[in-house]
Amino acid sequence: MKITIIATHSFPIPYKTHTGDTVILDLAKSLQEAGHEVNLIAPEKTEFNNLFVMPASYGKFPPSSEECEEKAFQTHKDMLMDQDIVHDFSNSKIITANLNNIGHVNTLCTLLGGPWKHNYYPRNLCVWSKAHRSRVLRGATDYEGTPTPNLAGHPGRPIQECHVVYGGIDTDFYCPTDYSKNDYYLWMNRWHPVKGFTQAIEIAKKTGIKLVLAGEHPDNELFDYQRNQALLAIEQAKGHSNITFQWLPKDPDHHTAKRELYRQAKALLYTVQFHEPFGLSQIESLACGTPVIGTNYGSVPELINRSVGAICDNSIDDFVEGIKNLKVSFGQCRQYAVQKFDKHQMAKSYLNEYRLLNNGKSW
Repeated sequence: MKITIIATHSFPIPYKTHTGDTVILDLAKSLQEAGHEVNLIAPEKTEFNNLFVMPASYGKFPPSSEECEEKAFQTHKDMLMDQDIVHDFSNSKIITANLNNIGHVNTLCTLLGGPWKHNYYPRNLCVWSKAHRSRVLRGATDYEGTPTPNLAGHPGRPIQECHVVYGGIDTDFYCPTDYSKNDYYLWMNRWHPVKGFTQAIEIAKKTGIKLVLAGEHPDNELFDYQRNQALLAIEQAKGHSNITFQWLPKDPDHHTAKRELYRQAKALLYTVQFHEPFGLSQIESLACGTPVIGTNYGSVPELINRSVGAICDNSIDDFVEGIKNLKVSFGQCRQYAVQKFDKHQMAKSYLNEYRLLNNGKSW
C-alpha cells in the first residue's frame, strides 16, 4: 500500500521533550519495514527518508497548527491524492478534512488526547485506549473526575464511534541489559502538576525510599510554566536526602539516558493525576524490565496488571502499600511489553484498520 502518515506540527521527530511523537515515527518505519511505500509529513529535520516537510512551530504560537497543516496540504496535495491511505496524527486534522471534502475517503485519524473538539464530525477515528474511547464517545475531557478539573478546558463533541489501537515503542531500544536493580524508585515525566511529581515526593517523604526525579533541567525548559514547576519540585524535596534529581541531557543522548534510568530502577512511580489516554512511560519502563506502580486514572488500569506492577487509589497510603507488596518478575515485565506494545504490533493493528478502509468499511 501507499501510505502517508501526518505528524504534529510542533517539533521534528524525535525531539527530547515530546516523546509521544516518536510513536508516529516508529509507526512509519515499521510500515516501511513491512514492505509498504510510506511517506511522512512532519517538520524539517525529522529522521525519515521519505519526508515531506510541514512547517514547525517549536511549541510557539504563531504559527498555529491550522496554518502549518494547511500549508502542508497545499504543498503536498498531489502526492496526498495518490495515496491508498492517509493517516492523520496532527492536532487540527486540517489535511484530513480537506481530503474528505474533495472525495478522498481512505483517511484515518488518531486522536492523541482529549475529546474531539473540531467543528466537523470525524471519519474513521482511532484512539489510544478503551478508557480514552469511553470519554471520546461522550465528549468528556481527560480531567473528568480527577483532582485537576480546572485544567480541562471546554468539553468536546460526542461522537458515534472510534476504534482503539494501542501505541507502540521500539522494544529493541527500550530493553534491559540484565535484571539487576539499583536501590531507587523512579519518577520521570514532564514538570506539570498532572504528572504527579508532588505525589511522588510525598510518597518518598513518608516511606524513606530513595527516589530519583528525572526531567528537564529548569534552565533548559522552553516554557516559564514548566520551569517554575521544576523549581517547585526542588523546593518540595528540599531537606530530604533520599530524594535526588537527575537532569536529562539534550539530544542525541536524551533517550539513552532515560533508558538507563528505567533499567536500573526498582519500579516506576506513575503518579499521574489525570486520565492519560495512553502513557508511553509505562510501556518504556516495562520494556526495560521495570514494573510500574500507578494511579487508577485513565489507561493505567487497562495497561498494567498485577503481573507487571500495581494499581493504587490516588492516596499516599495506598501507594505505600503498593510499594510494600510489589512482587513481580522483571522478565515478565519485559515479555509483556514486547508482546503487547512493540512498534511492529502497533503497525499490524493499524494495518488491520487500513484494510477495513480499503474494503469499503468506515465508521
